[in-house]
Amino acid sequence: MKQILVYGMTNNPGGIESYLMNILKNRASTELRFDFVTDFPEIAYEKELHNAGSNVYFITRKGESLIRHWKDLYKILINHPEYRCVYFNILDAGAVFTMFIPWLLRRRIVAHSHNGQTDKIKLQKICRPILKMMVKDKVACSIEAAKYMFGEKMVEAGKVLIVPNAINIKKYKFNPEIRENTRKSMHLENKTVICHVGRLSEQKNPFRLLDIFKEVLKINNDAILLSVGSGEIEDEIHRYAEKIEVKNQVMFLGVRDDVEKLLQAADVFVLPSKYEGLPIVALEAQASGIPCVLSSVISHEVDVSKKIKFLDLDDTNQEWAAEILKYANHKRYDCMENMREQGYDSDFMSKRTEQLIQILEKN
Repeated sequence: MKQILVYGMTNNPGGIESYLMNILKNRASTELRFDFVTDFPEIAYEKELHNAGSNVYFITRKGESLIRHWKDLYKILINHPEYRCVYFNILDAGAVFTMFIPWLLRRRIVAHSHNGQTDKIKLQKICRPILKMMVKDKVACSIEAAKYMFGEKMVEAGKVLIVPNAINIKKYKFNPEIRENTRKSMHLENKTVICHVGRLSEQKNPFRLLDIFKEVLKINNDAILLSVGSGEIEDEIHRYAEKIEVKNQVMFLGVRDDVEKLLQAADVFVLPSKYEGLPIVALEAQASGIPCVLSSVISHEVDVSKKIKFLDLDDTNQEWAAEILKYANHKRYDCMENMREQGYDSDFMSKRTEQLIQILEKN
């Protein structure tokens, strides 16, 4: 059995974490074992990882001490020569600071890009050439994420494997009974429910979301916003909601393990992100058949259902609000077959996922 060390899991059960859990399940029939290393004080799905037979290592955060970060990772790799491959799941090229140790020890590095843009523009520009030099095999969740991390020339040359982010689509399939029970338990009857799932960070544009929601309330004062997720600017977002007088209509739910039920309860899903790779939550929303309104900077590859409304971030808050309420009145749809055909169903290992497994299994 070949053992792979995986980097990229955080303490937040978000897109990368969901993807890695699906890969962990898909690799069950292969000769691969995944162990995980994180520079967060906790790791999402830790119990599930241990139950799957994976080891989890905690190392010092780069921001706390880069030297100790390097020493911790160096010690793990020296003590475990069986980790011939380190699989990096990353959002920007700043990951080269962590890659330096396995590169120095001549371990094979596989990099998987999960983002299509960044606010760390200077860091990305400086580090990307170094990353491309260190990385042996290149993978991305979408064409946009591939171009962003590895460059357009590499994508055109076919040197980046595009692996769609698969999900358990049956888990999200619309069920009227679940919708009714969830709305009742959350006192959402007779409300227009808008749902946003995402880390409370600048990337997800939560201040803009609240500004848009304020305009929604001017048209429909029975609207409720479900904000699912936590993050580094959480306190600021709560204060801002109070400042613009929408806090009573916003339910800040934090990190949840029942997102599928919340999507069932909602009438429309909104994601006004400043940048993304291929957001898994947008796939989950489509699997539940909920109408979606997304910012146009998000890769249109995510539109599996052909039912998504993309809006420019330059559009006014009033325009966003009008479209959100318009789409909230749309009927649920079923795009399960489309998702299976395009490789987004985690119950079926896609050809591209098989190719990824083969890359990880190489010597």
